[in-house]
Amino acid sequence: MRVPVISSDATLFAELARICQTDLASVGIEEARPGGSMWFDPAWVATPQAAIEYITYQMPALIVVDFSDPHLEAFDLMVRIAADSWLNNGGVLAVYERAEDGERIREIGHTSLLISLHRQELPRLLPTVLRVIRENQQILFQRVMQSDLLSTITGFFTLTIDLLLVPCYANLIANYLYNMAFVDEQEKARTALVLTEMLTNAIEHGNCEISSAEKSRHLESGGKIHDLIAQRAADPSFARRTVFFGYEIGRSHSTFVIRDEGHGFDWRRQLKHAEQGDVLALHGRGILLTVNSVAQIGYNERGNEVTFRVNHRQNTTNALPSAFKNSDIVTVQPGDIVLRQGEESSFIYYVAEGEYRVVVGDREILTLNPKDILIGEMSFLLEERRSATVIAKTPGRLIKITKEDFINGIKAQPYYAIFLAKLLAQRIQRRDQQI
Repeated sequence: MRVPVISSDATLFAELARICQTDLASVGIEEARPGGSMWFDPAWVATPQAAIEYITYQMPALIVVDFSDPHLEAFDLMVRIAADSWLNNGGVLAVYERAEDGERIREIGHTSLLISLHRQELPRLLPTVLRVIRENQQILFQRVMQSDLLSTITGFFTLTIDLLLVPCYANLIANYLYNMAFVDEQEKARTALVLTEMLTNAIEHGNCEISSAEKSRHLESGGKIHDLIAQRAADPSFARRTVFFGYEIGRSHSTFVIRDEGHGFDWRRQLKHAEQGDVLALHGRGILLTVNSVAQIGYNERGNEVTFRVNHRQNTTNALPSAFKNSDIVTVQPGDIVLRQGEESSFIYYVAEGEYRVVVGDREILTLNPKDILIGEMSFLLEERRSATVIAKTPGRLIKITKEDFINGIKAQPYYAIFLAKLLAQRIQRRDQQI
């Protein structure tokens, strides 16, 4: 995987390259793939303009950004990336040195931020972060490359007792749900917070057996929770414990399972307090937040495993690409004919909301939705008549893009041509796999 390192600091790039070349084997990643290319191959990108060009044309799945680089203006760069929904899909790994930059990173709300790491923590944490990414690439790649018609995507993580890595796991999942249009930006932030809280509870109170009273005394005395966990980690019986974090992402909802190796707790009493909104009786906000945010939650009898479900939006929405923001918006209702087989093809539709039946003759061959991005692109590009009739299955919104608008859009944003080429290549690959 080619990974751009956006920084003018040559020493930082050299350090990241060394970690990729020599340290990944410590977390189970081979130093090189067959043929000699590394699993994570860093590319040095030293200026903001070069960064935009690289992201525009290469559309990388992972980006490393140096937020403490005084020559980079990384926060402005993130604003430029976030302004275009089709650029805003690659996961961002933030590196910083100044404490104030770390605070700003946590406040920017960039939808693709995976984790922020202090530069001093890179040798210890980066190999594990990259292992997590490599083992779960299917939930990191851009949504256009994930429109594979799978009914569900399943997987799991194994977490150690290091709290600094928890946001990476939570953000990988939440970003995927957002990029697949299963949740909106607000729901994405809430999902990430719920996952972070529940994973943190599993580490702190489950595996490390830190009681709420003990945590409160430690924090009130000026200590940090990381120090308390480090004390537990010095004991091999605690250090060996892991947290299982499983996910099953379907069309209508996602189900998560978090299991620690602790003794469990009285979850019935805690759930009762949470359902009653009794914040004072409930030590910590994790369970209360989860109960108020998810569709369903349950524990095993022991109390060391929680399962909860997040419902997806019924009518998912795509953000409109900036090059086509002035195009006509078409609102449809169930049963409306969007395209008719045999008609001339002079435009395509960008799918903003809704589901659409594709019918050839009398046979329905598939259903399209926002994850499929476009409707009618093949006949549009080949200048042929429509090969199928498309009928709205649910209420929805479509963006009508004429040939003139599309060509002008490519002139203004050339990477849209690359995007379209990748979309078509993926659909051809999917068709070949089904033959």
